[in-house]
Amino acid sequence: MVQFLPFCGWRFDLSQVGALSDVIVPAGSVVTADQQRELYRLHPCNTVRLTHNRTEPEDTGSLAAARRADDFFRLWRREGILVRDHAAAWYILQTISATDSGSAERWGLLGLLGLLPLDETSERGRTLAAAQPSSAPDIARLLQMQTVCRADFAPVCLFAEDSSAAEESLEELLQRLVRPLTPTECILDCGTRHRLWTVTAPAAITAISQRIDDLQLSLFDGAAALQASAELLQTLRESGESGGVEFPAARRLACLLAVENLQLQFLPRIHRIDGPVFTGHQLRTAAQQIPGLLCQFVGNESYALVDALELAGLNADQPCLAIGTSDGEWHLLAAPARCRTLQQLRELTASELLQLSWSTAQEQPVSTLIKSDSVYSRAQHGSVLLASQVSAAGERGLSALPCAISQYSELDLQLWPAVPAGLIFSAHSDRVDAVSGSSV
Repeated sequence: MVQFLPFCGWRFDLSQVGALSDVIVPAGSVVTADQQRELYRLHPCNTVRLTHNRTEPEDTGSLAAARRADDFFRLWRREGILVRDHAAAWYILQTISATDSGSAERWGLLGLLGLLPLDETSERGRTLAAAQPSSAPDIARLLQMQTVCRADFAPVCLFAEDSSAAEESLEELLQRLVRPLTPTECILDCGTRHRLWTVTAPAAITAISQRIDDLQLSLFDGAAALQASAELLQTLRESGESGGVEFPAARRLACLLAVENLQLQFLPRIHRIDGPVFTGHQLRTAAQQIPGLLCQFVGNESYALVDALELAGLNADQPCLAIGTSDGEWHLLAAPARCRTLQQLRELTASELLQLSWSTAQEQPVSTLIKSDSVYSRAQHGSVLLASQVSAAGERGLSALPCAISQYSELDLQLWPAVPAGLIFSAHSDRVDAVSGSSV
């Protein structure tokens, strides 16, 4: 049984920071070094200083970045840059994005997710997020942040499927409840619009709490954060602190995304590996010498990368990579007898085809869907590009979603548009108000 609770969140005072789009982290849980630098320059109060605080030359010790993030969080609350809602609330999020056929909208619900014991949390992360576990360094970094800051700066994200036969779906309920309310809006340069409503009316809180009792949840972003939260909770309880879901550390900021009518799109992942000087023909010749590795030519037109990504994402049961060379050619790679996950295929490609260590690969910043005029359409001389794409095609239901498919890791599941960090924060020091929650 999983509990999901309304809470009193901390939000930016827009009279102090200006546009909300300047202070959120729109990239989700994965932020590249280039994105971090850009967000640091964008605004002195950008949330990246909390979620991905950069290292500084004068840092001493592994906790320096976490302590600096905690200093920012305390300063912003003390100076009124962040203000706390006085009443417990559900936070309803609508995201509107442009598509080739017009626009798509997505509805979500932000609240506090009650944590399970550590062994159950680990099992839930493996079962519902992906078969590949989160990396130990990611868990360690997030555990440091949560231990020092005692706050949640970015939500873990779960798909929510309605298993009831109710006439009104969760999405329809959320739409009905926000009609008389005024949202806080955020419009990004790419055209994506986020709208956030604060729902505090007791009747509305109860209606949502009762409705989400019938939901099935599937974690797709935040497995490492959830694991870190569970480890912190266990450490606190072993030190003598106890309590149920009312215990501050026993809750985790989360966003439930209703899957009704959900048009899923995921960002591709692109890695650059420097060193090999391959033409497309040389790549095909080298691939023929690798046992079990299949290589198929896609094209060399300006849209070849788009075609290669689409083909790479078609087979949800078999990992497939697109590889681009400096002459503009793109190919598909697969090793069905040797690789069960995308990461295994990446490492095989690096070590056996390119004869380099995968650790030399550099992830490239991707903040929007790839088009034919992308800067990644052709690899630079002396390098190759490896690209992967998660497809959301399939039957309706959680079992068909990419987060239930074992070849994908959490890093492969970067939803577009991402659920941003910075719309709402939860501090562990705040009490849980006496309001009815929900058991999911």
